[in-house]
Amino acid sequence: MSKKPPVYIVGPTASGKSELALLVAKKFDGVIISADSMQIYRGLDIGTAKVSKEVQAQAEHKLIDIVDFDEEFSVAQYREAAKNEISAAQEMGKLPVVAGGTGLYFESLLYPMSFANTDKHSTLRDELQREYEAYGAEKLHDKLKSLDEEAAKRLHPNDVKRVIRALEIVLTSGKPMRCAGDRKEEPSDVIMVGLETDRQKLYDRINARVDKMFEQGLAEEALSLAKFDCQSMQAIGYKEFKACRYDIDGEGKIRISKEEADRIKNDIKQHTRNYAKRQLTWFRRYKFAKWFECGDYDEALNYIHNMLQIQNDK
Repeated sequence: MSKKPPVYIVGPTASGKSELALLVAKKFDGVIISADSMQIYRGLDIGTAKVSKEVQAQAEHKLIDIVDFDEEFSVAQYREAAKNEISAAQEMGKLPVVAGGTGLYFESLLYPMSFANTDKHSTLRDELQREYEAYGAEKLHDKLKSLDEEAAKRLHPNDVKRVIRALEIVLTSGKPMRCAGDRKEEPSDVIMVGLETDRQKLYDRINARVDKMFEQGLAEEALSLAKFDCQSMQAIGYKEFKACRYDIDGEGKIRISKEEADRIKNDIKQHTRNYAKRQLTWFRRYKFAKWFECGDYDEALNYIHNMLQIQNDK
């Protein structure tokens, strides 16, 4: 029996990737392998839009809740873990369904990326961190722009963690990020499905998702952890609470004012919309991806079915 090729599901945040992944896994006897750099963390549930335990029980999910929120986790570690899960699924005769919105995670699986297989340069990283603290995010972003203009266009100046990582790559490899992975040619026979919609509809989906997160208790989740120097807490949905003013009532519950909650909520919505635009820019580089309208799952499932048939007939 031939091994089933991975199916990759990509797209911006709030586009329905998790829903489609579940449908694919059910229809084709698959294992869902997360490609989300935040859902790997235990304790970060609401702000990462992590699928519920009930949903996880409907199909096998991998690479969710695999490290504590105050641990670091590199692209190299993800690549190794994901490749192992893909191989394990194939050995069981199941379809690996890799779904998420972290571009570097997909890049590490699709291409032999040299930077994903090297350890972080801790001394350089410390120097760049001190440079950020001394001169600010804009100066650091300008430095990246002078060395790797394409990466600078993809990264917001306030996304300091990734700006520093991009600078690490170009300064240690001597190559911009797009070349550091030795990307010689597009991979062949890749089954990749992308989800997209018009900008306003996507923004409405994002805004509704953030509203729901607050209803579910995002403020309490973020402020109860409150280790804002951790890698995970630099993510959208958590970093916005760093300067939050709050009280603890007599029952030990965290309370913030409506004005403070609305301010943070609006910041998260704006930052998420900006992130979604960067995600689309990243994933649209993959010429082999087939794009579908958000919610048009039947068309996507038919496409995947046909592609799997073609692969199986070879």
